[in-house]
Amino acid sequence: MATIPANIAAFADLVAEDIQNIYVQKRGGKKLGMDQICNVATSKSYYNKDSSVIGAEKAHFMGENASVVYDAPIQGFDKVYTSKKYGTGIKITDTLWRFGVDFRGIANKITNLADAVDEKIDDDAFDLLNNSYSPSYTDGDSQSVSTSGGDAVAFASDAHTREDAGTNWNNIVTDGTTVNMDFEYDALKALRRTAALVKNGRGQQMMVEPDTLVCKYGSSVHSRYEELMGALNRNQIPGGNENDGAAKVGLPKLITSKYLDNDAYYFAFDSSFKGPEMGLQWIWGLKPDLNAPEINYDTDEYRRKVVMFYDRGGNDMRAWQFSKGTNAA
Repeated sequence: MATIPANIAAFADLVAEDIQNIYVQKRGGKKLGMDQICNVATSKSYYNKDSSVIGAEKAHFMGENASVVYDAPIQGFDKVYTSKKYGTGIKITDTLWRFGVDFRGIANKITNLADAVDEKIDDDAFDLLNNSYSPSYTDGDSQSVSTSGGDAVAFASDAHTREDAGTNWNNIVTDGTTVNMDFEYDALKALRRTAALVKNGRGQQMMVEPDTLVCKYGSSVHSRYEELMGALNRNQIPGGNENDGAAKVGLPKLITSKYLDNDAYYFAFDSSFKGPEMGLQWIWGLKPDLNAPEINYDTDEYRRKVVMFYDRGGNDMRAWQFSKGTNAA
């Protein structure tokens, strides 16, 4: 990270009049990936606590003139989000500003820090998935980030506890024998099986139906997804010559990201459950705010910065399934 302001020596082209056009290179790319995988909320509170109340069990048979069977709601798991401040900025000497940046008419572009902010947001959002098998991790700013839900275990786990103290549940892709299955046709069937076994806090079926795959852009999973979906859309069993039609286990939605680290990892979720109760959460304390420019009184150095406050994580990951693609624990 630069400790001195940008100056003429570093940007001689900006004051070279024989160069007619100077282009500002932008990040480019698509809209924020964070919005695609996280439920996004805004809060003015420094601390934000997520909790829940789980309702009654299924209704029971009542004989004639019998009394209703009363049940008590159950307290759900808690999760606390704490807003942290992030920011970035630029500083330019008055000479470079006056005879370079302003001369070139690119002042409005050079002060646009949105690309740097977007990079940080998406990097932090997808790092939740990169570290989903651990209950926490340390990010690039040396800050501790929780990747455990309200049950205090990692997002991806076969030991998620249930609010009613019932049988633990699992969201790591398995066919009952092999875990973390590599991304093939049998894994798609196993993924649906894994999701179908997930129960709510009262032990009732949830009907989680994954419809979205998340993987690293350009990975082996990305390419294999397109091959598998091509065959499934033609009602063919991928890689087989059977006359049977294919099971309807395809995932119609795909999210890819360059911020995912592992070639073989993949993640899936049911987008109908995406909301404040389940899945990944992004809590804005302050959305990116471009501060007014500041001129140093002594040196006339020009400065511009953008700041934001947020936290990220998740409480209940029942609608998500995870795999390392290793065919091993």
